[in-house]
Amino acid sequence: MNALMTTGGGGQFCQRQTKFKSRKHTGTTPPPFDPSAIVHRLLRTVPDKYLRGLDCVVLMNLGGLSRRDRVGRVWSRNRRVDKSYILGRYHHSSRNSLPYIELRVDKIIEGLKGKFLWLPFLRELVFGHVLFHELGHHIHCTIRPEHQEKEDVADKWAGKLNANFIREQYWYALPIITPAAKIHTLMRRKQWI
Repeated sequence: MNALMTTGGGGQFCQRQTKFKSRKHTGTTPPPFDPSAIVHRLLRTVPDKYLRGLDCVVLMNLGGLSRRDRVGRVWSRNRRVDKSYILGRYHHSSRNSLPYIELRVDKIIEGLKGKFLWLPFLRELVFGHVLFHELGHHIHCTIRPEHQEKEDVADKWAGKLNANFIREQYWYALPIITPAAKIHTLMRRKQWI
């Protein structure tokens, strides 16, 4: 299993290391739950063939990032997006490093809006969507390339991997979750919510 090492107010899961290291939390207050445990639980449900070649998952806070990583814009869906709105990033491999995923924990928690923060299922669902979206970029780049918009492919993989997570971890709640998800999809399609 992947190990944990915290950096810049977050954590890093690497396949090569097996020991636990921690550093002082920087920037904002720590979350009321353990995001590294959520990421561990999410990664346990992903088949090994999709994690092949991925070096690590880094958990960061905005306060632990350099100015270069906080300020500026990146391209997404043929338009430029401000870096302060990014929840996660997939970093491609380079000469010196393997590909890795960066999750911005404080931005993900900000999207949970307080009351949903205490429901473990919703926390895992939101973290899972971001993590699996970035993992979808890894799958698209290294394992199963497709000739479509890369964000659409990553969203498709996020849906598949999130459904697999729910099927494995919350199998007992599927009779309730499945109709609720279909109603939610219908309401979004009709633009009622």
